[in-house]
Amino acid sequence: MDRTTALAFELERLEHSGVQTLTPFDEHYPSNWTQRLGSKALPLLYAAGSVKLLDTAGLGVAGSRDVSPSGAEVAVEAAKCASRRRMPLVSGGARGVDQLAMNSAFNSGGAVVGLLADSLSRKLAKNDVRAAIHNEQALMCTPYNPDAGFSAGNAMGRNKLIYAQSTLTLVIASDEGKGGTWSGATEALDHRFGRVAVWRGPGEGPGNEALERRGAVPISDLNDLGQLLDDGDADTTRDTSPLVSESEQGVLFDVAAAS
Repeated sequence: MDRTTALAFELERLEHSGVQTLTPFDEHYPSNWTQRLGSKALPLLYAAGSVKLLDTAGLGVAGSRDVSPSGAEVAVEAAKCASRRRMPLVSGGARGVDQLAMNSAFNSGGAVVGLLADSLSRKLAKNDVRAAIHNEQALMCTPYNPDAGFSAGNAMGRNKLIYAQSTLTLVIASDEGKGGTWSGATEALDHRFGRVAVWRGPGEGPGNEALERRGAVPISDLNDLGQLLDDGDADTTRDTSPLVSESEQGVLFDVAAAS
């Protein structure tokens, strides 16, 4: 009973701070997670923002923190591609490819879903993030304690959620045989958590060719990305028309930290 009371107080505290707690029994808990992940679907999700964004599969983007300028451009253009198709951009909010893609989607008038392996509470303390959430352009969520800091283990466990939440996930740059990007992509390919594409052009990582050999769909022209998205599930489009004017749009994440 003591633990039940403490849990009730904690849920109330989170709700007052704008964080919802979702379980598989809640309406907006992602149905793709239960369908694609089965028993690997995590039982709790802490979310701040428009949880309706979880009802629609988006474009996932994954890649290295230390991305090259060419790879960074691919991340930016891929996010614009999602925005033009009114699809949420799904990523992990980490430095590098994640932040670049999410900022690009935000500044293109699109919506972003950030599946975090870092502290949700700290993310919500940023004025630009709160503004994007207020304008229903962003949903920040984590399956871990909202106050918990980053850990490699959390990032590995979180990666599968990005693939399951996306109609297609584009891996822009990966090392071969190591790192979170490689681990997440190979896990998704091996267990069929979601469709995986891999960039095969300027800015690709040393592991990209190996991901193609393991079954990822190669893309060397972003027009091909658009075609793959159009060939996805028919119900993956939503209206994410620009919710703020260009003069009001800013930077959702600190890209300077990614350079």
